[in-house]
Amino acid sequence: MNKTTKIFLTLIVTLFFTVNISQAKEIKTSVTDGKGIWINIWNYPSNPDSYCKYMKSKGIDTIYLQVFRSNTPAIYSREKLDKVLLAAHKNGIKVVGWGYVFLKNPIEDAKKYLVAINYKSKDGESLDGMAADIEEVTNPKVIDTFARYVRSHVKNDYPMIAITFSPMFKRADPKKYAWKTIANNFDIIAPMTYWHALKDKQSQKGAYDFTAETVSRIKEYTGKSDIKIHIIGDGQKTSSSEIVGFLKAANDHKVNAGVSLYPMHVPKKHQIDTLAEFKMN
Repeated sequence: MNKTTKIFLTLIVTLFFTVNISQAKEIKTSVTDGKGIWINIWNYPSNPDSYCKYMKSKGIDTIYLQVFRSNTPAIYSREKLDKVLLAAHKNGIKVVGWGYVFLKNPIEDAKKYLVAINYKSKDGESLDGMAADIEEVTNPKVIDTFARYVRSHVKNDYPMIAITFSPMFKRADPKKYAWKTIANNFDIIAPMTYWHALKDKQSQKGAYDFTAETVSRIKEYTGKSDIKIHIIGDGQKTSSSEIVGFLKAANDHKVNAGVSLYPMHVPKKHQIDTLAEFKMN
């Protein structure tokens, strides 16, 4: 091999790796990727270490932990939060906090939200992300005020996560619910996909159809076909069959920011096992 050929091959190899590294940098993972379980402020695990070990053994890598409501302190229980953060991180589990923001006073809610974002436990642990549960006041101006205030106080790449209604319900009609404002201010939309509230959806097919339509309508109502969606499944007395339908729809319709279940108080074994067996695309 002569010198010219060697130089040419070196250039080709260098170009190949440069292009692939560049492409790799463009692939951004989401803090909500993977599989998760939701916990509200009344149902923190009594033994966080045991709880987290069990979840990890089932392939669940994220806990969505409520840390406040608008009518509570910014950190509802520091002692309990510290224990969960330490146990989760020790077991390789992310903790995404969430706050139920009434948005009657969006700036005050935003300040509480920022306290949670910046919280450090006595062990130096912090939340891996924060989500805002938007259910009470849903007017575009108020949502925009809240989101802009938070965004102005965090780094540009901090993930903004909005918990929303499923657009399958009337309360989420785009004439009333600010889908485009939410999509313009938040990086990830996490719809509460609670099919079990409707009797005609309490089956594998019903859960599948409800979930598929939820994803489709979010893309339509936001005007963003590539929007990041983390889909929250119904754990309110739902059967394994229903959860299979939900998860299959999430896969088939290319949900791109993870899946999770919101249980009734604590998740049932069959619900965890069904989620554990789910293989994500």
